[in-house]
Amino acid sequence: MKEPAIIAEADRCLPWRERRDWYRARLEQQPLAGFSVEEVEAHFAGMPARYWERVTESELCWGLETVQGFLRTVATPNTPATTPFVNWRTVPQSNWTRVLLCTWDRQGLLAKAAAAFSAVRLNIRRADVFTRADNVVLDMFRVAEFDGRSPANLARLEEMTFLLGGALSEPPRFASVWACSRHKFLAPPAVLPVRITFDNHSSRDTTVVQVIASDRLGLLYDILQSISDAGLNLAQALIETDDDLAHDLIHVTDSTGQKVLAARRLEQLRQGLEKALTLQATP
Repeated sequence: MKEPAIIAEADRCLPWRERRDWYRARLEQQPLAGFSVEEVEAHFAGMPARYWERVTESELCWGLETVQGFLRTVATPNTPATTPFVNWRTVPQSNWTRVLLCTWDRQGLLAKAAAAFSAVRLNIRRADVFTRADNVVLDMFRVAEFDGRSPANLARLEEMTFLLGGALSEPPRFASVWACSRHKFLAPPAVLPVRITFDNHSSRDTTVVQVIASDRLGLLYDILQSISDAGLNLAQALIETDDDLAHDLIHVTDSTGQKVLAARRLEQLRQGLEKALTLQATP
């Protein structure tokens, strides 16, 4: 993928509104070629605070490019509105690839993306989920080959995009649904007990769900699907694997965008996660 124009980066110590306004002023002084004023303003007005707290100059430009690509794609005649737009870049001198997914927001979206990645044996190392005010989702992933030693293979990324498109279509394509659920029949029994904790203190506006479990294909999908089944929204996922042990931090909110504070609801989520992560499906 071609690199968009780069603008200077705002100081990361600035509050999110000041970072956002700094980038907006820079783009007003040096407009990006190929973007209308309305396109740029929709992004600045609609992206949440968390996005502006951490976005870099290259990510901002790349995100604008990706959203534009998605909206142009779904505006094309005979193109289903469910079609996702996927963009990726290999990071020089690293063992991972950056992937941007843009589509309309819907329940269970990130879980289906995780299933598509696992179906082609790509490992998600980090995921950030951002939803604009106009219901456009911009999800950022760091992915690698399943052994974690090399960036994602181009053919696997293309296959993942095809599978995800089928999983998101209405009705879903059977081949995509089967491929994305295949890990349930291949996953080995857990070596260590699953540990699940909830933290409502370390994050200002989300509940942090920590899952420590034996790493395996499809683990992240099973976690995210359980959270989706509980009716919760995903804000961010941080995934680390050390000696085949996954340490996943999932930031969630309730349907109103607030922390999950009810003890009964957290216990229901715990039970759902334990069931999904310890019971194996049977063919």
